[in-house]
Amino acid sequence: MSQASVETRERLVQAAIRQFGERGYEGTTTRQLAEAAGANIGSIAYHFTNKHGLYLAAAAHIADELKRRLAPPPLPAPTDRAGALAALHALVARMVHTFTEDDDCRQWLLLVIREQVDPGEAFELLQSRAFAPIQMTLSTLIATLSGRHPDDRGVILETHTLVGQIIFFLVGREPLLRRLGLSAYDPATVAEIEALMAAQLARYG
Repeated sequence: MSQASVETRERLVQAAIRQFGERGYEGTTTRQLAEAAGANIGSIAYHFTNKHGLYLAAAAHIADELKRRLAPPPLPAPTDRAGALAALHALVARMVHTFTEDDDCRQWLLLVIREQVDPGEAFELLQSRAFAPIQMTLSTLIATLSGRHPDDRGVILETHTLVGQIIFFLVGREPLLRRLGLSAYDPATVAEIEALMAAQLARYG
């Protein structure tokens, strides 16, 4: 594939994330997608077969990028409490910085929320490639620290609660910034959020 073709494909995926997020699947046409990407309509068929294929490619891109940003290094999972606690703190800090500082996450949010409300094939991509691996990593660390199994119902609920607290700094970004009198998260505020989340983890230490 030529460099120009690679660049066109990337522009289409980025345009799809924006257009599908703002308009929804049914409200987005192939012409709108092509125009937003600065490409011709035929390039959608060439790279993705059809609009549905481009939609799935957009979801896959989000999933893979989320996993790349949040997945821990490929090391053996810690089995001792000290190692598990350090790994949990590191992952939570990475999540905080990603969801407060990464502008890409703000671009992805609308499409992800649409799939949460009405799960379809794209949601399954997001779930299998990003949500489930990250949730399982967190659950395994929490289970190690609490002497339970990662599939224990309580562990699953604790994991979901922890993730929800962090993600709300992205989902509820604007109300919080208004209350704080900020236009964007600054380093001091991110550090405060990270400290608050670290305090939440004290129960495991």
